[in-house]
Amino acid sequence: MGFYRLIDDNQAQIALWKITESEEELKDLTGLDLSNRYTYPRRRIETMVVRAMLNHLDHFEAVNYHPNGRPYYSDGTPHISISHSAHMVVVAFSQLLSIGVDIERANRDFRAVANRYLSVNELKWINLDNQKSLALAWCIKESVYKLPWKVSKNFTTDICMQQFSNPDESGVVIVDVVDQNETHRLKLKYLFFDEYCLSWACI
Repeated sequence: MGFYRLIDDNQAQIALWKITESEEELKDLTGLDLSNRYTYPRRRIETMVVRAMLNHLDHFEAVNYHPNGRPYYSDGTPHISISHSAHMVVVAFSQLLSIGVDIERANRDFRAVANRYLSVNELKWINLDNQKSLALAWCIKESVYKLPWKVSKNFTTDICMQQFSNPDESGVVIVDVVDQNETHRLKLKYLFFDEYCLSWACI
């Protein structure tokens, strides 16, 4: 399949790649051989897909990584965020704003870990029988977590979603984030497609 889709809004570009290539095919496509760098084939494949996608979009610069795993370019722009789930890889860019992106398979068992990522208040209003709501909440929290905060975020105490129900196929969720005694209000955009939930945030 290769390059799958490009979402372009007024703040960011979100690029998606559906993995159907073998590791050997990706080696040929990217010129990379990561067999001595990563033990697990899946990690090698995901890394090569990111490189293939960046090349496809004319971003040939090397991607660096902070100690916490957040990617960045050495000259600071564009801002970049990366996520992957199953056979889908997503890379998000923003020229002016920091960005966080997350993608997950919507049919994962999020309910089993609901109390690890939902606050006490969120557990009062979210429908634990609604798989789309649980998937969206997880993606939102992950997207926010990936932004460059002053201190690392706790999913249940620092990232607070405004109430929503029965998510549409696409939309916006308002989120309040506490960072060193300051509260930041963000608009998280999301999209459901195929078997996936995708969300992204800029700040």
